[in-house]
Amino acid sequence: MEIRIATLEDIEQICCLYTEFFSYNAALQSDYYVAAKESGEYPKSVISIENADVILALEGEAIVGLVHIREVQTPPYPAIVPHKFAEIIDFVVTASYREKGIGSKLMGAAKQWGKARNLDYIELFVLSNAKEAFRFYEIRDFATVSHTMRCPL
Repeated sequence: MEIRIATLEDIEQICCLYTEFFSYNAALQSDYYVAAKESGEYPKSVISIENADVILALEGEAIVGLVHIREVQTPPYPAIVPHKFAEIIDFVVTASYREKGIGSKLMGAAKQWGKARNLDYIELFVLSNAKEAFRFYEIRDFATVSHTMRCPL
């Protein structure tokens, strides 16, 4: 198992993993997500900026998991305590490699990424009906600090 930062040479396999991720999200919340195919433009844009990375998990030559992480700063509102933090945008392990410790290794790498930048914490968004994801994050010391609520119009 190798954990490393993605390069542009990894785009084709990253696209396959994102396409699987999109299908998973669409199955969980079809009102908001569709099973789209990743073209490569999005991961290329992430790989080429300074305040973000795609961290990969590889088994041999195959990319079996990824975490897209970026550095963020709280808005400059007088009522908010200023923080610089890491935000996980996407976190996925391909279905056939789940429950093998790969997610734990990716999360460890994400935490190291944030610590190396002297960030205060990691934040992420989880779909409300992704029960396995909630368990995964809670075991790794994540706690719910807010809820996003929607009202259909």
